[in-house]
Amino acid sequence: MRNKALLALALLLSALIVKGQSEYFSTDIKTSYGVKLVDGGDLINSQLCQVKTGNKIVKYSPYEVQEYGLKNGRVYIARKINSADSSKMVFLERLYNGKTTLYYYRGSGIKIYFIEKDSTVFIEIPKKADSKKHYSEVLSNYTADCPNVSSACKLVSYNKKSISKLISRYDNCELKPFPHFRYGLLMGYEVSKLIASDEHDEYLEYFDFDYEGSPSIGIFLDNPVLASDFSVHMELLFSKHAFSYYNLTGNRELDFVANLSVVNVPLFVRYTYPSNKIRPFINLGPIGSYIVKNETLLFETILSENAIEINVPKQSASMISDFQAGGVIGSGLEYKLNYKNSLFFELRYINQFSQGDSEFPGSTAFCVLAGINF
Repeated sequence: MRNKALLALALLLSALIVKGQSEYFSTDIKTSYGVKLVDGGDLINSQLCQVKTGNKIVKYSPYEVQEYGLKNGRVYIARKINSADSSKMVFLERLYNGKTTLYYYRGSGIKIYFIEKDSTVFIEIPKKADSKKHYSEVLSNYTADCPNVSSACKLVSYNKKSISKLISRYDNCELKPFPHFRYGLLMGYEVSKLIASDEHDEYLEYFDFDYEGSPSIGIFLDNPVLASDFSVHMELLFSKHAFSYYNLTGNRELDFVANLSVVNVPLFVRYTYPSNKIRPFINLGPIGSYIVKNETLLFETILSENAIEINVPKQSASMISDFQAGGVIGSGLEYKLNYKNSLFFELRYINQFSQGDSEFPGSTAFCVLAGINF
């Protein structure tokens, strides 16, 4: 008896493994595993189940096949939906399967989502239900029994990943920040330092190039990756820098002055921890800079009893390259103001290298930033 039970369990596990790893399709009579299906894309998959047999492709309609699963894990279920003034059988892609099930249909010129609950409620979520009601309002009404996702309904995008994330949160009634596209303003203060070349000329070796501070202002875009806690974060920052260094040796004075107006474009991968009020985050990525105003001057003053002699050995923008590129790493905190808006505070480190020959092959900077999204 025990051996029979173990054998039955082994057969059941084997069937589940085969189903999870191979393609299949089901009719009202049987389920065929280990078949080879053709993935025709969203549009074709919504109309046909295509089975490759040898050199032939056999096409089945939703009236013939109840369900099929592709090797990539996508599952399609035959269901009847309303279309215009009639109803028809189609294949719906099952995006999420739990107490609530989410389906997706791709027709000619249309994309529609459907929600099923407890195998009894089956509602349609079109992008615009009517002239007044938006899809987010339909979702809000449907999920009204879970207040934790009410804010998420206002932020959800009309795509597979975003709506799947919403239904998953609703199924578990989770209170978490919902990933959504954001843009906003940034203000900061940057202390930067020019790095002089080891092979610079005889004049620059007399200067101690320390950090100098300057304000910065800019804008940012933040777009979640596949509705996750990772996002692609891009900024456009503008800053002005005034560097001034002095050296006195004997009767000779050396002065170095640089006035720079810089546009910085960092591109990050950002991870934000999904806590509800205060959210730590980290940034990492490349940065490119262009100096739109590059005024550099190096002059020498020789003092004597009877005269003052001034020489200008260097007066050229080529001392500092107009283009720089490098990397940025930063971390900070996001403070939630409401379901949509947040304040951001960040400390970051920047290391860049000049693109081209110059007396200064690079620069480093520390930056403190504050921002708000809209």
